[in-house]
Amino acid sequence: MQSTVDQELDLYAIGRVILKRWKLIILLPLVAALVSLLISLYVITPQYRASTTLIITRPADTEQVLFRDIQVSRQLAATYREIVHSRRVMMVAIANRSLPYSVEDLRDRVDVENVRDTELITIDVTDPDPQLARDIANEVARAFMSQIIEIMRVENVSVVDEAATPVRPVSPRVELNTVVAFVVGLMAAAGLAFLLEYIDRTVKDPAEAQRQLEIPVIGVIPLDDKRKLFSLNDPRSQASEAFRTLRTNLHYSGIDRQLRCLLVTGANPACGKSTVAANLGVTLAQAGANVLLVDADLRRPTLHTIFGLENQMGLSDLIIRDDLYFEDTVLKSKNKRLNLLPSGSIPPFPAEMLASERMKGLVASFAVQYDYVIFDSPPTNAVTDAAVLSKLVDGTLFVLDYGRVRWDEARAGLENLQKVQAYLLGAVINAVPQGEAYGSNYQYYYTPIQTEEDPG
Repeated sequence: MQSTVDQELDLYAIGRVILKRWKLIILLPLVAALVSLLISLYVITPQYRASTTLIITRPADTEQVLFRDIQVSRQLAATYREIVHSRRVMMVAIANRSLPYSVEDLRDRVDVENVRDTELITIDVTDPDPQLARDIANEVARAFMSQIIEIMRVENVSVVDEAATPVRPVSPRVELNTVVAFVVGLMAAAGLAFLLEYIDRTVKDPAEAQRQLEIPVIGVIPLDDKRKLFSLNDPRSQASEAFRTLRTNLHYSGIDRQLRCLLVTGANPACGKSTVAANLGVTLAQAGANVLLVDADLRRPTLHTIFGLENQMGLSDLIIRDDLYFEDTVLKSKNKRLNLLPSGSIPPFPAEMLASERMKGLVASFAVQYDYVIFDSPPTNAVTDAAVLSKLVDGTLFVLDYGRVRWDEARAGLENLQKVQAYLLGAVINAVPQGEAYGSNYQYYYTPIQTEEDPG
């Protein structure tokens, strides 16, 4: 059973690579075929081949043909083949026709073959000029016949077929070259596609993320280049639907554990954690929950920019000022059920502030006032802020940016959270291109991780 599953996963992986690199796999062989076609038609000079056929005959004074005479003729054919290629014959042919070739050049154009099990010899000449190819073939045959009389003292070679003017070139073979180029290009494209996949060490496949990181992937968010707050501005988009699925998965994750305060973080900067936090907050508010978004990234705050709000006072000011009330800092969004607490002033020691008793008290008070409190924190690999905050919340979402975060970075980020025993709800793969691991196989990525306690 396990081998069948492995085979299905292997076939799935191969199919995923093909679908992912389909442009390369299609375009490269087409380009190779087109280049080969153009080179064959316009670059390579066409070559024509003309052939003269000779036969080695028995001596004229022999009254009957004996088998040994045939054998001798066949043996002579090998000798005669070398004589045709001799400098002597080449020089005579050049002189007789005033050919524009040296002896070596003419040798390269002349090919002599014995027809197997016969006394026949073929003289093939290849040349860009079809008429010249014909003339050279016939002239080399005549030169050979004249010289064989002087060399062997016999006249036992006759012409069977003189060379005729060839009509079609023998090279380049346009159709064959094009087909071969296409096949080679297809093989090269497939090899390149799998090579690129092999050397690409970034997180892309949700199923692979579950296996490698050993946490469930509870959200796959499609890329939306046009807007960051798509759950509010375009609730019918695929990205908005993905957040509704994430909301449902969070609901089931909280069956045995109350999830009121959530932390959204990631391994590296610019992983899309703030976008995920903002849209998750909007999606929860659209379902009727009272939600507070807290920008706990006291180093590079972003949430206020996403919502188009000011960041004059916020979380850091609440922590350091006893005379400041929560109502003085919280901001309203377009959704009346969603409020935003910006980061406020940039403090010199953010991690220490987030670990303070004042911060713990604020988190507790937020949880009383709202159904959900979502904290946006700095990435785990950069600073310790996320690890500190993870001890104050009910669960942590780990955001992985598709194609930008490497496996080693993702594992390192998770280890930083696991060291402080953070309760990890799962991973969210953000900015997945349309058609990549989204759609028909979407539900596959929410299958639970198999453990020894849960053999399945």
